[in-house]
Amino acid sequence: MLALTAALLSVQLADTQWAALLACPRVSSPGSADGTGVVIGTRDGFGYVLTAAHVTQGDLVELKFTTRASYPKVAWFGDGAEVVARWPGPDIALVRFPLRGHAPSVVPLAPALDRPKRFPVGAVGIGIGGGPAATAVPNTITGREYVKREGKGGAFFWQTEVPPEAGRSGGPLLDPAGRVTGIAVATRAGVGYYAHHDEIVAALKRDGHGWLVPSRKP
Repeated sequence: MLALTAALLSVQLADTQWAALLACPRVSSPGSADGTGVVIGTRDGFGYVLTAAHVTQGDLVELKFTTRASYPKVAWFGDGAEVVARWPGPDIALVRFPLRGHAPSVVPLAPALDRPKRFPVGAVGIGIGGGPAATAVPNTITGREYVKREGKGGAFFWQTEVPPEAGRSGGPLLDPAGRVTGIAVATRAGVGYYAHHDEIVAALKRDGHGWLVPSRKP
């Protein structure tokens, strides 16, 4: 499990831990507060970033990536990034950007239905927050809740013990296997809310992005 704290980021990290941090760029969009995203796949010269819809108000966004050598400083930009899908209900969006020779880290989604079913369960939240690059915070999924918001429809969300701080919206919630099982979207009454894995999978499959959902191993 990727159980990191901010204090551990100053020492050498395992390859899997670095992969998770480096897959999460800062996401900026005119008219929106900065947030976080996570690269969940690459294909045909493009990278695909999952993030929160509310941090991508415009169709064009800016992605800032770091590398293992430059961390926590910005090393390269995902120029030409654009929103290719937005789902207001679960508050998630998919951003595509040309790779242009870059090979970003990728953190895949957990396969369909392969998500926590009993609670509480350990997890790790990755996000940028107030710092220059992503950090990892141990968290606990305590349950799920169906939330219906005016004008945006209803959706299921994970509830977590540690709420995401400002700047971490759009960052991934990783399961014990290090796969994406949720996306940070809100804080309410001291509880964290993450877009539920089932909502993410359904949205991607429904709108032609099902290839980003890994097949479940037999």
